[in-house]
Amino acid sequence: MKTGSIILIVIISISVPLSAQWASFELDNIDSEQFQQQVEPFIKTISLSANRHFFNPININKRINIGVAYSHGINLSGEKYSTDLMGGYPNLAGALIITQNLSLKGNMSIFKSGSDLVQSFTYGFGLNITNNDKNNWCFSVLFSKLPGPDDLKNKSTDAALIKEFDFGSLPTFVGFGLNTYYTKILIEDVDTVPTFIKGNANYLLFGAQLAKGKFTIIPILQVNSDVVIISIEISRVFK
Repeated sequence: MKTGSIILIVIISISVPLSAQWASFELDNIDSEQFQQQVEPFIKTISLSANRHFFNPININKRINIGVAYSHGINLSGEKYSTDLMGGYPNLAGALIITQNLSLKGNMSIFKSGSDLVQSFTYGFGLNITNNDKNNWCFSVLFSKLPGPDDLKNKSTDAALIKEFDFGSLPTFVGFGLNTYYTKILIEDVDTVPTFIKGNANYLLFGAQLAKGKFTIIPILQVNSDVVIISIEISRVFK
């Protein structure tokens, strides 16, 4: 079995059992004295999931790229309430190739979670730093806004530096990134709950590109000290 198939099977085997519910944004029952400590791993997960970079390579001959993704966070912090909030996060994305090195990109997500209608909108750009036929260094920056849930609003900026390379015949990539988030908490009448939470989430990322006919399947792993994000992206390019 090819290495790419093994990676895909492992990722799907982990993520599918976890996809029984969407991420929950119900924050009312968190202990107000430990609110920030208990909710911050969840905020990192949402901020990273909303900022899906979509890692298809730039191809000047096929300028439009459309894709979907499913992300799921795993809490490493030990904060139980954040674990209860974790769930799936979907995205629909698009990219427009401007030059051989530059692409404009964005994504959006709208889904129902309990009584909340969750919405996020993201835009940014991707840039090939080197100009090789393949195996480039790439830089990607995204700006996201999550205005939808009742209990919180989130804005974040995510920047990632990625190195492409071949693992045998399999196109893969590794990189690192920084996500900076600013979250407004909308829980009234509780003085000990902070009105906003801001912070950073550094992460390492690992992924592979599996070509299946006209589609590219991209399993991705993002690792932060508090959370791990497992994602599957599926995209297609058009002339």
